[in-house]
Amino acid sequence: MPSDAAVTAGAQWNAPWIWTPEPVWAANAFVRFRRELDLESPAGVRIELTADARYWLWVNGVFVGAGPARGWPEHWSYDRHELTPHLRRGRNTIAVLVNHWRSGNFQYLAAPPGFTARVLGSDDALLDVTGPHWKTARAVTESGHTPRISVQLGFEEHHDARAEDGWRSTGFSAAHWRRAVPASTAVRKLEPRDIAHLTGETVPAQTVLREEEVRPAAHVWNLDLKPLFAPRDTSSNFCFVRGFVVTSVHSPADQTVELIRPHHHAGPFLVGAKRYPALALPPREDVVAEPVELQRGWNRIVFPYPGYHDALAADLPAGGVHLPVFVLTVRAARRLRWDYRNGKGGAPWAFAGPFPLGETRTAAMRAQVDYPRVVQAERFPIGATLAQAKRCEQADGAQWDEWADARWVHPLTAEECLAHDVFAEWCGDELRARRGASAGHAFPESGLEIGAAADRSDVRVLFDFGRMVVGRVGFAVVAPRGVRIDAHGFEFIQPDGRHNLATGMNNTLRYTSRGGAQEFRSLQRRGFRYLWLVVRGMRGRAVHVRRLDVEVSTHPQPARGRFKCSDELLNKIWATGAHTLRCCAEDTYTDCPTYEQTHWVGDARNEALVDWVVNGDPHLWRHCLLQAGRGLERLPLVPSHVPSSWENLLPAWTFLWLRSCREYLWWTGDRVGAAELFGWVRKCVAGIEANLGSDGLFRLRAWNMFDWAAMETPADGAVTHLSCLAAQALDDVAELADWLGSGAESARWRETAAQLRDAVNRHLWDEGTRAYADCRHADGRLGTVRSQQTQVAALLAGVAQGGRARHCRRIVARAPEGFVRAGSPFFVFFQLELLARGADGAGMLELMSRAWGFMLREGATTFWELWSLTTGRLTRSHCHGWSSAPTYFLSTAILGITPGAPGSRVIRFRPAPGGLRRISGAVPTPWGWTEVEGRRAGRVWHYTLAVPAGCRVETALDAADSLSVR
Repeated sequence: MPSDAAVTAGAQWNAPWIWTPEPVWAANAFVRFRRELDLESPAGVRIELTADARYWLWVNGVFVGAGPARGWPEHWSYDRHELTPHLRRGRNTIAVLVNHWRSGNFQYLAAPPGFTARVLGSDDALLDVTGPHWKTARAVTESGHTPRISVQLGFEEHHDARAEDGWRSTGFSAAHWRRAVPASTAVRKLEPRDIAHLTGETVPAQTVLREEEVRPAAHVWNLDLKPLFAPRDTSSNFCFVRGFVVTSVHSPADQTVELIRPHHHAGPFLVGAKRYPALALPPREDVVAEPVELQRGWNRIVFPYPGYHDALAADLPAGGVHLPVFVLTVRAARRLRWDYRNGKGGAPWAFAGPFPLGETRTAAMRAQVDYPRVVQAERFPIGATLAQAKRCEQADGAQWDEWADARWVHPLTAEECLAHDVFAEWCGDELRARRGASAGHAFPESGLEIGAAADRSDVRVLFDFGRMVVGRVGFAVVAPRGVRIDAHGFEFIQPDGRHNLATGMNNTLRYTSRGGAQEFRSLQRRGFRYLWLVVRGMRGRAVHVRRLDVEVSTHPQPARGRFKCSDELLNKIWATGAHTLRCCAEDTYTDCPTYEQTHWVGDARNEALVDWVVNGDPHLWRHCLLQAGRGLERLPLVPSHVPSSWENLLPAWTFLWLRSCREYLWWTGDRVGAAELFGWVRKCVAGIEANLGSDGLFRLRAWNMFDWAAMETPADGAVTHLSCLAAQALDDVAELADWLGSGAESARWRETAAQLRDAVNRHLWDEGTRAYADCRHADGRLGTVRSQQTQVAALLAGVAQGGRARHCRRIVARAPEGFVRAGSPFFVFFQLELLARGADGAGMLELMSRAWGFMLREGATTFWELWSLTTGRLTRSHCHGWSSAPTYFLSTAILGITPGAPGSRVIRFRPAPGGLRRISGAVPTPWGWTEVEGRRAGRVWHYTLAVPAGCRVETALDAADSLSVR
């Protein structure tokens, strides 16, 4: 027992940070910690703990929980877990696995590694804290030498069960483990977790869709290039680099091989003296193999990096990349040898450069950058001049052979050159034969026997979970030792049969069998509906899959909200929106459960409103608003996504955050939470005021998008929708200020909003098209693009009045030829908001049925990010919380329930049932749940409301309609 065991735990954190003295894989470290405690009584015992970056906790071999919630390094949280159900009198074992990332992503900022914990008794007595008496060892089953999932997320999960040693159980001896040492973790403020732990049911695989025999790719490479030009940078900011990825391949004979470049590496390349052009258009297929002729002997191959262009030319613009990696999969009938020095004992790959960008590329880079924080080469090697870069771009293979030992050519180390990438290997699998039921059959109760292929090919099986799920994959199998089971999840199969693979990311994992019967549960959460299992290295032996499931992991969903009506399509739309929201509710609202799992601030505004009507729980909403506000400690406006290593501003999202702060108090009545947010609101408004130009318009070099559509939104111009949204946000927070008793600020903010509206009308209205232009460029030119999006923003903000408003409404209702139309369900949220203001129930229902009904008819189980891509693929993400607008508007605008001003105990009832015959549901208010029942008899509606005690109802029904309140 440590010397301070008798200290009473207080608000101040009093447990040391610890780490392992062993060397670990720096980029993706897995470290085990273990403590044995003797307890006279387990009653009331709990543990409080946190780690950088993530932890998983077991007690006496039973999994208890994971964490912490994502957060800024300056506001890191610790978790509390009740241990009594897992403890016994006497000896108990606490086991913790910690995963630390050297670099940041879209939900983590790099910080020193560490782990800290304290164990508390029923009377808050401190029973134990982390220290040298805790034992530690590097992990042996979890590999750190794996590729990144994506720039948004961490690393692909590889678990080798052959190394399992039972370290989490009480019977394990840790005598050979080392004592923990103090961590170098910087002093930080620790805060208790203010949201619930993720939880959910277990969902089994429903259907076996197909079984196939495949021949694996001959070679797979994943090259980590950032350490070669920016080794000290740990951000996720865009990287601008000029260089070349170089290798030489020995073929035993002339042969045609296939090069597959996953993750959008579609640029030109050189093989010997032959130049292969870039893929001119995005490929229709998710995996494209390019045939390449290799000659017998050594073949020089050079890929310009990043190489997004259609030719090898010196004056091409720079291409920015978020995640500087290069991935290549090769199919070859005859085995190849790799040595960038043509067999003279070199590494398989080398990176030539980095080279200076040059004037043209530097100017192009500046034009591309939205918010001016980028990563460039920290230094240039000797000889890496602009002139040499231009020579490299024109050179053939023979000239590159002469440069193999140049000082600006760097061989890639084993750490930078990964030979295992599950998604890249999947891309390289070549179909040999199909077997089993192609039409699909239910997953057998007895499990699925996967027989070995006759020619020792690998076997893959496709499973359908019935609908979108997110959580930790688990299975029980009987398999020979050394068999590898790879999993790749994706979201959708189009009606035309095309699989919308999760390209651009590794939504994958690898499990290596220890032999015999065994069970596995992944550490990481994944989103998907369909799951490929690829069984590799069977060597004539069968594998029996007894169980395959997902342990759903989302923020708890009370799901007390309801909506029903006489139109079953609308009922299904409401429920699908609720499920979409659930899949995007983690420790923050996220854009999607598969591709990013990122807290995008603008997405979160819409998602919070949906969450409120579905669940009536304000905790996640408040948590997200506060986390976003804290981003103002780093940037002048609330960032686009938080907490993130990509320092990015998207002002439309900032303005939606301000609106959400007002909506939070309006819907929940939480004055304490709103008052805490109000300080950040003040700081954010100051950032807006600092970026108003002399013409009165909002101007900021930033990512000025509003919708995934061809709007004209230059980074350095005056973008119309931004000034409109800023004015609307200022009006909203002025009302918030009134509610919180800050009248002086309220008046000033309303005045600024009025000035913005006046500036938009003076500078951005185009009388020729009778519409607001999308922008005015920095040189004073009025933009040439007109869009529905800009007119909607002008109407919502009260910019468009009188005749201009009538013109805008006509454009929104039916866009003229040449006007940009809605590009995503996210934007249609604002069209529905506009219709709701006018109580246009028929218009809202028609738009919902048409736009969201389309997705359901295509087979959606959650709502999509986009309407349609130009590649033949319907969308990228098939589950996007920002697309659940109908769920909110059906509950509020159609049922007609909204609160009055905070503290008023007034419930406003203004239904807009359109052509429906029946409506019913339950909607939360600050004072409790309100229930609605409505039936139409002829042209007359009869409504019944059940409202919380002490509330009164304000309504504006037609004279013939009746209302009963109870």
